[in-house]
Amino acid sequence: MSINTPENLDRTDLRILDTVQRDGRITNRELAETVSLSPSACHQRLQRLIEKGWINSFHGDINVDRLCSPMQCIAAISMATHSPDSFRQLEARVDHMPEVLEAYTVSGASDFIIRFACPSMTRYIELTDELIRECPAISNISTHVVMRQSKRFSGFPLRALNPNFSF
Repeated sequence: MSINTPENLDRTDLRILDTVQRDGRITNRELAETVSLSPSACHQRLQRLIEKGWINSFHGDINVDRLCSPMQCIAAISMATHSPDSFRQLEARVDHMPEVLEAYTVSGASDFIIRFACPSMTRYIELTDELIRECPAISNISTHVVMRQSKRFSGFPLRALNPNFSF
């Protein structure tokens, strides 16, 4: 049965996407069994989903705390002006900062939410000072130090996001 999506993904495609986002290391044989396909048909579908841009990439979720003890901070940044150029300037700057893990343009009291991972508070302060120097439209940075991660991202809840996704 076809689902109403831009390229009419069927239930099997959605099951592949749902499974792979939760376990990117699943073998083709295991994936084929999970979605009730032959290994060959499953591999073809997976390759098509990758080629069509339904799967952006595969990542390893490393245990960074075993390697080092990063300080994670979430910065809520407000801009004095809301010109497209000032937003682009900040976006371009954070895109080139390896310590920036995620950045979002948001509505509400702040304009950006940015998550940093730094070796120390000193390094975080250096980065935010650099942002303030290079992006003069920044009017405020409110920092929240992450004490503990309460829930890890483990994939989008496809069924909950679209009631048409019944697979």
